[in-house]
Amino acid sequence: MLIPTDLLKDKKILLGVTGSIAVYKSLELTRLFVKAGAEVKIVMSEAAKKFVTPLTFETLTSNKVLDDTNESWVDEHNHIKASEWADLMVIAPATANTIGKLANAIADNMLLQCALAYPKVKILAPSANTNMLQNPMTQANLKMLGIANYEIVDTQTKELACKTTGDGAMAEPINIFWQSARELLKDEFWADRRVIVTGGGTIEKIDDVRYISNYSSGKMASSLATALYCKGADVNLIATRFDTDLPSNVYTLDVQDSAEMMDYLVDSVRVAKKGKLSKGNP
Repeated sequence: MLIPTDLLKDKKILLGVTGSIAVYKSLELTRLFVKAGAEVKIVMSEAAKKFVTPLTFETLTSNKVLDDTNESWVDEHNHIKASEWADLMVIAPATANTIGKLANAIADNMLLQCALAYPKVKILAPSANTNMLQNPMTQANLKMLGIANYEIVDTQTKELACKTTGDGAMAEPINIFWQSARELLKDEFWADRRVIVTGGGTIEKIDDVRYISNYSSGKMASSLATALYCKGADVNLIATRFDTDLPSNVYTLDVQDSAEMMDYLVDSVRVAKKGKLSKGNP
């Protein structure tokens, strides 16, 4: 999906980066924010600088990186002014260590000080070894943050840096991007509204060999679903074809013919009237 270059125009994002191998994904996330028109500033922990140098982020953002070594009170390069400047703070990746400190209001580095000073919703994308992530203390910390102005982006299961496969890998940059865009662009009118979108050319079977269809790509439906998601709606997309890089929290139902689409549409409307749509088949 082609992200509009003015989607986040005039939006200011403070991106916090901690010491995880997933920091390389933060470079792509930064690129997505900048490409969408946002102004981005980076605050790094000292551990993060072991993986990627500040110069790399400064090149991508055209802004000086804030860290423990260069805070200044003669200008706006400090944790208070940076927090006041931002429309949104995103922490990606967030290590188990950082998660624990955030949950207990510990502010012993520049990134944590920015997070403590930032009063609005913060997007948090964890990255940790499976056992570290599933440790009861880490889970308790995440629950605490979830009720304390943090939106948690779910981790994913894949091969980790420790060469084991399990849950704990940071979400893909595009998913963090869409969740951040939703926080920046949401509209009170669409908040908690349930919307069903249909699209794509159906395949109507004539016999075992022949069928009737059309060239509809489903891109308009996917774009509409994404726009509504960014506005804050709870979106269910029923289609025969889907655009790539849809927000992961858009609920999708893959259908083939018009009868199947109608069945899912009726079921979705019924479920939507009862309550929030659930991921997968309603």
